[in-house]
Order: sequence, then C-alpha cells, then structure tokens
Amino acid sequence: MIFPNKFISFDSSVLSRLHIISEIDVKKISLVELYYELHNKFDSMDEFLYFIDVLYLLDYLEVDFEKEEVIIC
Repeated sequence: MIFPNKFISFDSSVLSRLHIISEIDVKKISLVELYYELHNKFDSMDEFLYFIDVLYLLDYLEVDFEKEEVIIC
C-alpha cells in the first residue's frame, strides 16, 4: 500500500497521493479535520494513516500532541 511493487501499482500506492496535501490551504489543522477534508481521496483509514506517516517521515508535517494539531511545513 505504501510503496509500489510487482503486486501494487504506483497509482494504488500512497506515494501517488502525496500531492493531495497541497490542496490544504491552512498551516495548522487538527488530525480529525484533516481526515474529514481528505477522506474521499482514500479507500480506507489505513491509507490515510500511511499517508500521514510518509509525510511525517519526509518532514513535510509535524505533530503537536499538546494542541492536537498537525502543522504543515
């Protein structure tokens, strides 16, 4: 699901959906609000969480656990 391989095409992988974050026009948003904004772009909650994980690993977003916000860099 995250990375394409011989069983998962690039279009089905999370990597092909990384551009979706550019549709968000705010810099700080709660994780729940982010999910409601983007839930129609993903087939399941798992894909959304993989999406968040990959963006975090790429340093494209930060998570503030005290304020329960996602900060988009």
